[in-house]
Amino acid sequence: MFCNHCGGEVQPNQRFCSSCGKAAVTPAAPVLAGPYVSASAGRVARHLKMLAVFWIALSALNLLKAGGRLVGARVIGAWGRGWFDDAGWGFPAGEILPAILSTMGVLSLVLAAIGFVVGFALMERRPWGRTMAIVVAIIALLNPILGTVLGIYTLWVLLPGDAEVEYGKISR
Repeated sequence: MFCNHCGGEVQPNQRFCSSCGKAAVTPAAPVLAGPYVSASAGRVARHLKMLAVFWIALSALNLLKAGGRLVGARVIGAWGRGWFDDAGWGFPAGEILPAILSTMGVLSLVLAAIGFVVGFALMERRPWGRTMAIVVAIIALLNPILGTVLGIYTLWVLLPGDAEVEYGKISR
């Protein structure tokens, strides 16, 4: 027999688990390190954890991109003002480029935050996570290469009608 709480082995005559001390001990399969997905599980259950990890990874990349853009905006702003303020031909590095890079950096920061929320919602199987993931996947389709691929994968896993029913069964 195995403990329902920690998965430790329990002798048939024991009322309490020797590993965790919990009282509710019934015959059960051992607890695995990660969430167990049987071979007969549906497509959503098989792909959900991978999808969540991909969203978290893309969000980490967006976070790095946001930091680079914000730092680049500061550097170009200082560089442009220092070198070109006295130029009569109006080089835009001092005003326009930092504003554009800052806006792009803040947008990347917002996308990273939303992606982290989607990744953790899917990982924790929140009921609202599927809807939010579909909305963010549609937006991610506009992000070249990685965003497009992840958006297509997300929509393939979560958009069909049977995926809604299956996600409802496995969500908390």
